[in-house]
Amino acid sequence: VKRPTCPVAVPTPTNVFHLKLSVASAREILREAAKNSVRVFFSQHAEKQMAMRKITRVQVLRCLANGQINEGPARGTKGNWEVAIESLSAGDVLRVAAALDQDEDGNYVVIITAYCL
Repeated sequence: VKRPTCPVAVPTPTNVFHLKLSVASAREILREAAKNSVRVFFSQHAEKQMAMRKITRVQVLRCLANGQINEGPARGTKGNWEVAIESLSAGDVLRVAAALDQDEDGNYVVIITAYCL
């Protein structure tokens, strides 16, 4: 009797659904998303707070590309990975809270909020 085979999805280093996502893998996902900003989405909360705090999308993308992860990655309540990234921007330390997730097109980043320390 021949048994049907089931395809097994093997996670790759850039797949955000690892059982454990390393800081290095999260950093790579953030940098790749920053290069292709169509994979970076801003929550309504982030948009509102950024406007109030006079933080631009360019500043946030630069933070993703050049910043250091100082919190996480940790699993969020929705099952995605959440991180906090910091970088120097316009003389201030910019902190961005972001969620990493995946859809049929690959990894993407949702900006939760951004603020200066």
